Amino acid sequence: MEPIKHTIMSVVAAFVLCCCSKNFIEDIKPADGTISSALIFTSREGVENALTGIYEIIRDYIPPAGKQNMHGWKSDQLNFDIRTNELIADPANWWNYENNWSDNAYGGNANSVRNLQIWSLNYKVINNANAIIQKTVAIPESQAVRDSLVGEARSLRAWAYFNLVRIYQFGYARDTMAPGVPLYTLPSDGASEGNPRASLRAVYQLIVSDLEAAIATLGPNRSGKYRINRNVAQGILAQVYAEMALANPALWSKAYSNAAAAVAGFPLMDAAGYNDGFNSVSNPEWIWGLPFNAAQSQSYAGFFGYLEPTAITGVPGRYHDLYINTSFISLFSPTDMRSQFLPAPNQDPSSPWKKWVTLKFRDNRSQSGDYILMRSAEMILIQAEALTWEGLLQPAIDRLFMLQHRRDPYALPSGARDAYTLIGEILLERRKELYAETGAAYFDLKRYQLPLIRDGNQWSLLQIPATDNHWRWQIPQSEMDTNKSLSAADQNPL
Repeated sequence: MEPIKHTIMSVVAAFVLCCCSKNFIEDIKPADGTISSALIFTSREGVENALTGIYEIIRDYIPPAGKQNMHGWKSDQLNFDIRTNELIADPANWWNYENNWSDNAYGGNANSVRNLQIWSLNYKVINNANAIIQKTVAIPESQAVRDSLVGEARSLRAWAYFNLVRIYQFGYARDTMAPGVPLYTLPSDGASEGNPRASLRAVYQLIVSDLEAAIATLGPNRSGKYRINRNVAQGILAQVYAEMALANPALWSKAYSNAAAAVAGFPLMDAAGYNDGFNSVSNPEWIWGLPFNAAQSQSYAGFFGYLEPTAITGVPGRYHDLYINTSFISLFSPTDMRSQFLPAPNQDPSSPWKKWVTLKFRDNRSQSGDYILMRSAEMILIQAEALTWEGLLQPAIDRLFMLQHRRDPYALPSGARDAYTLIGEILLERRKELYAETGAAYFDLKRYQLPLIRDGNQWSLLQIPATDNHWRWQIPQSEMDTNKSLSAADQNPL
């Protein structure tokens, strides 16, 4: 299985890369600047370094040559946001193929470079987490310390499998026994021949098992917001249960309880925080994020380099080629603090999509803004969604209004009288609150089996039915060629 055939020494290599460079973690590093497999799995410091290496993979995976918009998981999330209806990519610049769902190097077809990058990134996280889970039992620490380190690794493994299974198959509610992705719970080596695709049910069972075990051993403390603590694990599990509960409504109570626990200690940001550029893990609402410094800037090729308008921020030398759809802007009231849209500085009658830009994301002048991965607003919306499907309409309206009123002092509570109307309002609020952050709108369409219907000033007015095979990415061809457990019949059709 080519993308995950890594020995323990390949795990070490990733950690050496992260710890010998100017990493975003400064507190854990070997005294002489190098690591060995003996150091990693004989001390707490070694395992901490191993975990640091996994976060480095998530943050800064090296892109293929010439593919400037494939920097780490954040670029992959943006790829899915651009596939919906809120953002518009300049058709003459980066992201135009994602905007148009093209079957090329940037799409979900078997030979796509982006496809392989997504597959490889997540399976590297899984393989390295498997090594930590297997080897940490040997370090000379208390059982509580070992359990906490293993819990963090299990959370990372669950997070990566959740990413994969949502990309390479339709939503869980459509068919729980549909083929998902290959499962691995031990580190792979050069002799690994690959595993078959496990069912969605089996993949989700492992995800839930990992996260439940992690929550039982993790605490609230951590060395930085890039690390998974109990709150983050609960937040991931809330997202997982929100997917599964559409097939098994009994799970909505677990989605609610985990989302409610995840926000403890992370209050909703005020207007000043919302208008501060979404670029700092110091924001009190951020539950999980990846910090940067000036030496680690991804400059023009990083996340901020595509979204922020250079004429407004004054940060030069970047692409600034993503615009906001007029139909999306019309959803916001003028008093909503999230209504941060300005006329595009480069408007052109021949390019009607160049009409609006967002001020939501603004890098600082050192071009080292932090990357957001999870915050409290999403957890509150999961609570409202869960309460709705449990038949608790008024508590759901109250929970939704708590967020709405925080964002807009003139907002009014929902007047919905049935669950379906209220769910529509919650999904709309998720679009307004989470746009361009984590691909939430794309994955909401998948889990609810809804079509993509473009409107507004989009240049690519696609209509993608919920049953279209493009929602389900193909297994990368290199995986099909090297995994001896897969045959042509295992490939997702386009």
